[in-house]
Amino acid sequence: MAGLLLASGPPATAQLVAGPDWVLAYSLPTQTFKANYPGEYAVHDLLADQIGRLRRGDSAELATFTFSGDSPRTGGAAPLIKALDKALGRGAAIHFVADRGINPTNSFLWGLSLAGLAERPYNPLELTVSPGKPLMHHKAALFDYGGGEKWVFVGSGNFTGAANNRQWNVGLLIRHPDLHAAYAAEMAEFRAGRFGAAKGRAHDGAGFRLADSWGECWVRFGPPLPATTGVVNAEAQIRELIHGAEEEIAFAMHRFNRPSLRRALVAAADRGVRVVGVIPESDRVRARGAVSRGTVDFFADPANYKTTNRVALVPARASVLGTAWDSGESDLVHLKYALIDPNGSEPVVIHGAANWTESGLSKPDGNDESILFLRHAGIAQAFLEQFQRMTGTLPEPGALESPEPEPESEPAAMPDAA
Repeated sequence: MAGLLLASGPPATAQLVAGPDWVLAYSLPTQTFKANYPGEYAVHDLLADQIGRLRRGDSAELATFTFSGDSPRTGGAAPLIKALDKALGRGAAIHFVADRGINPTNSFLWGLSLAGLAERPYNPLELTVSPGKPLMHHKAALFDYGGGEKWVFVGSGNFTGAANNRQWNVGLLIRHPDLHAAYAAEMAEFRAGRFGAAKGRAHDGAGFRLADSWGECWVRFGPPLPATTGVVNAEAQIRELIHGAEEEIAFAMHRFNRPSLRRALVAAADRGVRVVGVIPESDRVRARGAVSRGTVDFFADPANYKTTNRVALVPARASVLGTAWDSGESDLVHLKYALIDPNGSEPVVIHGAANWTESGLSKPDGNDESILFLRHAGIAQAFLEQFQRMTGTLPEPGALESPEPEPESEPAAMPDAA
């Protein structure tokens, strides 16, 4: 059995980790709209800062499944739409893709709306709204500042206030022209009115290599082609990476019900790999579907294992403030990532907007999604910091009870949520 996951040091305190061509930020939820804890809105701030850099001649494209939040103090629609208005005023070209569930006429502070920005007399916003099903589930943005400065932002959270102060989320910003081109092709499909299975897929699987990558990285866009085409989909690639794990796997998944992936994780535990994961309590028992209940039960059933090793599910902190654990807070863990051998010589990060569900990974008429596959030690360690901050010290392999939290120099209580 591999050594303890995260044994390299105490819980991390940084919410922003950067390399030569990437930046990772993660939120620190307080569960209250009245507080603004330092670093709580790190993901929002990372995105807003990129919008703030836009000038005449620059361009940006953003896509989100949900767009809400009317407070100028919190990360969400209101401050983002103001930043977009200012960037348009400076002459930047901006394309915004919204899922049909977003009402573009909704007016936020300062009287701004997406529809209003699209009707500006000077340099209007280019607005594309999906036709409906499948879901346009992206949480992404791309920026071209000229001179080779091409960046792509891929988040786990929607562009809302709750994504910052009510949920654990991450946002990863990467500079690479090939990755930018792949996402630009995805946005071009949306601009042309093609969503879901109607999209072209020439950009799916595009490869790129970051400065410190130990191997090729790539991006997958959903929905996948039917299995009858012979094209390997994202689920199959995730499964292959799990099968190749040698020491440790850590995952944090908002929704998880894919049988092939839970079987792969159990098989990894059987061969001695340390497997630790987080699934929010709200998705285990929620009346509206309990999408992950079957996965939780599968991991807990000894009959599914050939050895005494187990996939250990641990809770997330209910808030960055205090020591309470997840007791059903709505969508507390909104992350969609997995780390394969994060402390090994060949670590892999799997991160994106897609849950590990049929619509997210394998259904040919499923959601519009994207998933990054990153062979990169620095990014793996940055995600590992987030995992540790969210879960505290982990239990011994096979234990399913809540771990004792590490002490932190933070207030023990805050005012009730608004």
